[in-house]
Amino acid sequence: MTTYYVLAEKRINSNTAEHGYGDYPERVTYVLTKVEADTLRKAQGAARRQYKYLCFSGICANRIYTEIEMAKYHPSLLATA
Repeated sequence: MTTYYVLAEKRINSNTAEHGYGDYPERVTYVLTKVEADTLRKAQGAARRQYKYLCFSGICANRIYTEIEMAKYHPSLLATA
């Protein structure tokens, strides 16, 4: 079994000059859930059972990484998971 991490993105927009009056929201990436599964598709299915709104395709999609990929691409998020 492999550990998979689902990353989500949240947009912060105060509608002030700091965020371009809504044109440039601040994007914060965080670990939504941690799932153990045999394959990537099974991990996506397990994550969807926890959160019905998850989408893994498209422009603003959630991302899913293995523990090795998390250590390589997002080590700061791995420490908070």
